[in-house]
Amino acid sequence: MTANARQIEGEPAAARRALATDPASSRAWWFLGTLAVLRNPQGASLTPTVIELTVPPGGSPPRHVHHRADDNFLLLEGEVVVRCGGHTLAARPGAYVALPAGVEHTFRVVSPGPARMLLVHADDEFLRFIQAVGTPTADLRIPPPGANDITRQELIAAGEAHNFSIVGEPLAEADARAVLAGASA
Repeated sequence: MTANARQIEGEPAAARRALATDPASSRAWWFLGTLAVLRNPQGASLTPTVIELTVPPGGSPPRHVHHRADDNFLLLEGEVVVRCGGHTLAARPGAYVALPAGVEHTFRVVSPGPARMLLVHADDEFLRFIQAVGTPTADLRIPPPGANDITRQELIAAGEAHNFSIVGEPLAEADARAVLAGASA
């Protein structure tokens, strides 16, 4: 029995699973230089899958395309520049970004501190990708450099196995800063 679920006589088994998580009770991975924390309670449905992702300053995934599900996130802390298809925008805390399936996208953290975002995916495909290439951890911080590096070819192969494609390089720092300069002008 979990600490956050008490058994009541006659209650269905599903009602006895964990009802909530906090960072200490969540499963976490060091994932490509980030910290990914699964916020769905143990035993709960993974639809939608909710992952708290902490990305260091300057962090930027390669341009990629999710083939089956949108890639959505609520920015909790930090500032990011997002590129999706032909659109580029600056997102600040409170912004909800919905990146459509089938359209290439990336982002870059441009704030001096990490960005923390709540990813919301309609299915668990991205979680399974994190599990495949990440390193399980109880250390809830951004990993040290090189803690779970993989080659570009390994990343491409893992992406294809989980219904998305790596299609280009991360968003360049200069391009992200140019967007910010244009947004503040």
